[in-house]
This record gives sequence, C-alpha cells and structure tokens, in this order.
Amino acid sequence: MKVARREFPPTPETAAASREFVHDTLLGWGVPDPFDDIILLVSELVTNAVIHADSALEVTVRRSEGSTEVMVTDSAPERAVPQAGPLAVDTSPSTEDQRSGGLGLALASAIASSWGVSYGRSDKAVWFRIEDKNDGTPSLESPPVRRGTVRPARPPAWSALDSALGSRLTLPQLLERTVEYSTSTLGGDAAYIALATSDETMWEVRTAVGLTGGAHWRPLRVRTEEIFPSAAPEPGPVINDDLMIARAGRGALARAGMRSLVTAPMIVDGRVTGLLAVASTRARHFGPAAAKRLQEGADLIALPVERARLAEVELSRRASLSFLAEASDLLAGTLDEKMTGALAAQLITSRLGRWCAIHTTNELGVSKLTHVVHGDENLNDILRSLLTTLPPKEQREPQPLWTPQELAAEGSEEQWSRVPAGGPAISIPLIAHGRELGRMTIGKNESDDFTREEADVADDLSRRVASAMENARLHERHTSMSTALQRSLLPPKDKEPVIPGVDHAVYYRPSDERSEVGGDFYDVFSASGRWCFAIGDVCGTGPEAAAVTGLARHTLRALAREGFTPAHIMQRLNMAILDENTSTRFLTMLYGEMTPATDGTGGMRVRMVSAGHPLPLRLNQKGRVEAFGSSQPLLGAFEDVGFTTESVDIHPGEVVLAVTDGVTERRSGNDMLGDEGLEEIFSHAAGLTAQAVISRIERELEEYAPGGNADDTAMLVLRFL
Repeated sequence: MKVARREFPPTPETAAASREFVHDTLLGWGVPDPFDDIILLVSELVTNAVIHADSALEVTVRRSEGSTEVMVTDSAPERAVPQAGPLAVDTSPSTEDQRSGGLGLALASAIASSWGVSYGRSDKAVWFRIEDKNDGTPSLESPPVRRGTVRPARPPAWSALDSALGSRLTLPQLLERTVEYSTSTLGGDAAYIALATSDETMWEVRTAVGLTGGAHWRPLRVRTEEIFPSAAPEPGPVINDDLMIARAGRGALARAGMRSLVTAPMIVDGRVTGLLAVASTRARHFGPAAAKRLQEGADLIALPVERARLAEVELSRRASLSFLAEASDLLAGTLDEKMTGALAAQLITSRLGRWCAIHTTNELGVSKLTHVVHGDENLNDILRSLLTTLPPKEQREPQPLWTPQELAAEGSEEQWSRVPAGGPAISIPLIAHGRELGRMTIGKNESDDFTREEADVADDLSRRVASAMENARLHERHTSMSTALQRSLLPPKDKEPVIPGVDHAVYYRPSDERSEVGGDFYDVFSASGRWCFAIGDVCGTGPEAAAVTGLARHTLRALAREGFTPAHIMQRLNMAILDENTSTRFLTMLYGEMTPATDGTGGMRVRMVSAGHPLPLRLNQKGRVEAFGSSQPLLGAFEDVGFTTESVDIHPGEVVLAVTDGVTERRSGNDMLGDEGLEEIFSHAAGLTAQAVISRIERELEEYAPGGNADDTAMLVLRFL
C-alpha cells in the first residue's frame, strides 16, 4: 500500500492546493489519468472542511491494489459534518427540499464506492474509496444512486464556465465571466448577479451586462424588490414574463427596456447567498428549459462565489480593523482638540472618502466648521465656502448633501462640480456621553458610492473621534482647574517680596507633568515687620494632597500676621490639620522668620521650626556645607505634641538651601541621591546667585536621573548679601 499525507491551512487557496497534491501524487504512483471523480470529491470535501471546520486539515491518499482512498481530517470534531443532501433541487410547488444538505457528502454518496465519517477526541475525518476499472484506472461511472437523487451532469452549455472555475480568478473576474456566459447561453440581452451583504439585510448587484449602455457596472445596493421578481428569494428558478407589471419593473431592468426575466438562486448549505438573473427585451422569452439551464449554472458557481466572497469579506474586515486600530493609536496620542479633528479629517480622506469636514459644537451649542480636507488641496477653500454657506444635516445613509436647487442658488454648477458637491455623502454626529461634540461629514465623487462596510467603519470611527475629542476637552478643563488651584497654593511670581540684604529664589515641579497640582509648596512673605519663609511637603501627591497644602499655606499666613512665634504657629497649624483632614494626610514643614541680627555683622537672625522636614543646609564662602536646626514632630499626626523655636544667626555671604524629599530621594536605578549627594552638589554653588543655585541643582538632578522626578519637588534658596 502506498500512502501520502500533507497538511494545509484553512484558507481559500487550500482547495486548489489539495487538488494539485492529489493529482501529482496519483501521477507519481503511476495511476493513469483520468481520475476526475477523485479530484472532484477532494475539492468538495476540502472546501467543506475549510468553511465549516475552520481549522488546519490533513489530506491522506492511500493506494492499494484496485482502489484509491482519500481521507480529509480536520481538528474540529465538535462541528459535525452536515448530512448528505440531494444533488438537485426539485422546483415543483409540492417539494419540501430546500437544498439543506451537504453537497460534498452527497457527491461522495453518488460517486464513491464507499465513504464514511469518523469522529475522534481531537479530530474528525471524512473519507471515500473509489474502485478501479478492470484496466486499472479509477471508475468514472457512478454506482446506482438512491431513488429521488440525480447526479449533476454538467451540460455542454456551461463548459466554458466550468473551465473558468479551474483558473484562479478574483471574485469580480468570476462574476463578470458568469454574466457573460449566462447571457450567451440563454440568448438574453442582459444579466446580473446580486449577492447578499455580510449582514444579509440587503442585496448588492455586483456585476451586470446590458443594463448600463456599455458603461462599466459599479456595485449597487438595492432593495429586495429591485432584485427579485417576487417579494423574497425563491428556492428555485423563477420566470417573469412581463416586467412591466412586475415589482422588479421599478428598477434598472425596466429602465434598460427589459421585458422578461429568469432568475436562479445560488444556494450554499441551504442558504440563498446570491441570485443569477438573465433578462430579455422580448416578453415571454424564457421557458422551463431556460430556467433549468440557468439553475444548473447557479449551482455550478454558488460555492466558488461564496468562498471568494467570504475571502473578500475577511480581507476587507482585516483592512478595516487595521485602519481603526491605527486611527485609535493616532487619536489617543494627542490631548489637543484641534489636533484630534485635523488627524481625523486626514485619516478619513486617505481611506474612506474624497473629502472630509469636521464641525465642532461648543458648550453653548454653537457649531463651527474647524477642519476641511479635500483629496485635492486646491479645492479646500471652495469646499469650505460651500460648507460654511450650507451646513450639512445629519444623514447616515449615502446621498447628496445638497439639492441641485440649493447649489444653483449659491454658485455656478461648474464651480460645485469641481468639489464635487453632488456626490454621495454621509454626515455623522460626534457623540460622547450622550452629548453632541460636533459632526463628521464624508463625501465621495459622483461616480463612487459608499459600501456598507465603509459606512460601518465611518460610524465606528466617529465614536472614536468623539471619545478623543471628549478626552481632549476634559484634559483642557483639568489643566485649567489645576493651574487655577496651583496659583492659589503658591505665591505669584510678580508678588514675591523684596527682602533687604537677601537674594532669594524658589522652584517647584509636580511629579505628574500633566498636572500643575501637587503636595509640595513654598512661600515667602512679610508679616508684622518680619520676613517669613516656609517650605512644606504633604504625604502623597495630586488633588487630595493639594487640599492639605492650601489649608496649611493660608493658615500659616494668617497666624504669622497675628505675631505668633514659630512654635505657637506650628502648634495651631497642627490642630487645624487634625480638625480638617480626614484622609490621614501628614505634613512636614520648615518655617522660619528673618530679622536683622543685633551683633552688628550685617547678617540675619533666623527663628525657625522644622516639623519633620529635612533640615536646611548652610553653605559658607569657603564651600563648606552643614545642616542646622533640629527635627521636630511632623504635622497632622498627633495631638499632644510640642514645638520649640530655634534661633540661628546667618552671616553675610552664606547661602541657605531648603528642599523637599523629592530632591534627596531622586533615584537612578537602585541608587538614591540622598543627603550626601545633595550636599556635594550644593558645595559647588558658592558665589552663585540664588537663581543660579536653583538652576545648577536642577541640572545636576537631571543628569543624575533623567526624567526621574517620581515625587513633587520644591526648593528654596536664601543668599545673604
């Protein structure tokens, strides 16, 4: 016994590849040609496996003395093989046969000497065996078949179409050949093929001859009554003797002068997937013989056309998903509403339409045309002028946006034909969270049309554009609120006091670059003849920390103006935070007051409290750095705590640096800057102005850990002149 096996993927090309494999295998074994029955059954069984199992499959060929056996195995045992149905459709009114059986098994039943189906745990197999003639060649004669079934004989009339099926034609080529052969075979004047759309809610005339005056036919979506001579698809061929009184007479057939029509359904797995029709300018031109012949042609192409259509749908679906994924990535990459609209218009013009316009609606409900993109950028101004004068209304079904009368009232026909204003268009509202943010309008040339898939993609894209616009608006509002809140937490730059004998500078940077609100703060102000400074750090970041920051800063200023000592101010501030804060947000703070020293050196006396905050650093003129003061309890943690005011004299030429832990805890990998690292950086700042000290430390931090500000950061520098 000779055995050959090969695995194939579940793709439309597998049927042809498997036929070639079996053909070459049998020739290689010396089995004399012809063996058409074997190749036919292989094609049908492999096609069934590709469509129904949708899994990788294996074709096994066994050659024993006097017979050839072929087995097709797939990996989907849970998907049962359809029962073998009859090979022909009885079109008489009394029949109940709707061609619901499996064509592949029906052929096996009619042609093979024996056949069967076996199921395993992880696979199932369909096999057939064909006995040889006495001369050693496979038998082309079919064994007796069951009563009521007819083995399909391919008539000579369809031999040209049968040969075309062996070629690797695209779906449009296959449909064009079919309508041409159908017209000549039945002696008609026109023919068309209508296929069901993927959602099976409409029908699309994909190919036609004799209906357009010699012009190329473009796909046309029509209602059921425009395609079928009766209200719905029939299970068999239908003859309509006079289209002048038929429902189909309202369509393209009557306009082309057709008087009679014969149609045949294309049936796959019991489902009508298309319609093959031939029309004539003569009434009563078609009889039962013509109808039967047309049905034979429809049966011949039904499965190849459906396979090609499914492959086309899959390619279109993948392209649409790829386009939507790319669009989503681009739209998600910007938080600017204007940029979002511009990107959307460019994407749509490149994929879905000839031109696109974006209108936006503000909070007051006023609509404004913001973006206009035409495939020919020289026409942008003309299109913008038209859209401004005649704003589009909502329409989800493709049709012209403006009537000829409206266009004539606004300009010349030649002017608008350049756009083109009379082509099909759709205008879809951009809605997010139940609120209309604007409108997206897409137009095409007059010779083009929107497919159902394009309309669906546009609808899906509109939701993504609306979501991106809503995110951009939310970000803009969030940024505005953050800016306003931060202004209330930090002293305005233009209102910082001028301290005699002291050059000071401040620095603040939130951890989240998208927000200006954080938990760190600083303040420099005058109160009761003293110059006061503070720097603090709330546990955590974001709006919750900012709320504690606002409470601390404003309470601090109010208490300082009352003339309280630093220790008393810290005591009162601690109680205020405990009374107001329910989110366990703690606060560290360095607060100090400066008054001229009384020793005649020209320096300053600093009275201060460091409530759990990193101690300030002092740099003398020789570059020596030292911390001063002592650490006391943090604020907002305990009620029964006391604070002590410390006094320190600062000499002329010295520089004081106070920071939050966002500086000392800056990390580069597993290493942290720490107090020693900061002291090393600060030691090289002697002789610099206060602002130059800030700039030097900031530069050193960025070099140490680029982009490593994981915490809010604040710095305060006091240089005593």
